[in-house]
Amino acid sequence: MSGWRPGVAAGEGLRAALAGRWLSAVLALLVCWAGALPGAVDAVTVSNLVAEEQRFLDAGGGVVIASVREGGVPALACERLDRAEGVEAAAALTHLGEPATLSAARGGDVTAFSASASIWRLLRVTGSPARDAILPLSIAERLGVRDGDWLHFERSPGTGGEWVPGEPVRVTVADTQILGDQYTGLLLPAPAGADTLADACVVAAEPAQLPALKAALPAVLAGGAGPPVLQDRLFTGEFTADYSAAYAHRPLRWAWAAVGALVGAVWLLLSWVRRADDALYATMGAGAGTRLLIRGTQWLLLAGLGGAWAVATGTVLALVQGASYGIALTYVARHAGAALLLATGIVLLGQARRPRSLLADLKDR
Repeated sequence: MSGWRPGVAAGEGLRAALAGRWLSAVLALLVCWAGALPGAVDAVTVSNLVAEEQRFLDAGGGVVIASVREGGVPALACERLDRAEGVEAAAALTHLGEPATLSAARGGDVTAFSASASIWRLLRVTGSPARDAILPLSIAERLGVRDGDWLHFERSPGTGGEWVPGEPVRVTVADTQILGDQYTGLLLPAPAGADTLADACVVAAEPAQLPALKAALPAVLAGGAGPPVLQDRLFTGEFTADYSAAYAHRPLRWAWAAVGALVGAVWLLLSWVRRADDALYATMGAGAGTRLLIRGTQWLLLAGLGGAWAVATGTVLALVQGASYGIALTYVARHAGAALLLATGIVLLGQARRPRSLLADLKDR
């Protein structure tokens, strides 16, 4: 390094960063805010997309309902779909035909369905031998029923009451919106028999697996009175957004590139302003490696401070706007880190310029 010890060169870089005062402060603040703002906005965008997609899935966005217009769907084949790759859960449902009424709330008929035992997993609730039935949250709120209550059902007037339990049943209250209004009612889980035909097979799958699942379902559920008809649980209105496309084309996805180029350009401008310092280093025998260590130490100190502030500030800004902590920290750090890597590359390229020593200038005069 032309006579300069590494420790001396690094110390000179630290001194230059501290001696820069307002120029150093401006650069650190530029790194902070240029890294924080785009990262925070992008984190909020991603967090909102994740929340909207989860709301879409909770409402049945990844659900397909298979039914046969005349006859039924093999209940056991439907239940076994629960183990297929890409399938989160599957359950067979059969309308019991006649409603029942609660002894404590006569006149309030409740529609009932028998369901395969996998209904617990489909609804994401914990099954228990101590629980006999599942009551939709909407019905429970209307009737004042709480999770774990014992309910005694009676046959509704004018019905035979064939399915009505003779003893009180203990219910689990669950959100059943994933099944849709058509299958909202009291659910009575029971193992599916080999010859049992159900009115419908409700299958929840990963969104990416839905096309392949729809292609395979007619063959898997064959055996009923006819070919099954497939219908998406949600198919209109606000639930038709393409979240993958929205994520891929979000406005600030590549903002880090512009930030990195801006910060690198500002450093090159400051290097030109301080070209006399580089000429002095060259006059004092500092070779290319020494000057790189001096400016590299200076850059790493300022960029490190600005980057740390950027991550902290951007994360706080994203949290204030409602982003989740994990997404806020991840995306702000990604933006700041990628921008600083690009800026560091520009800084290294800028150091390739060889300054003219002051002695050479004096000789030319």
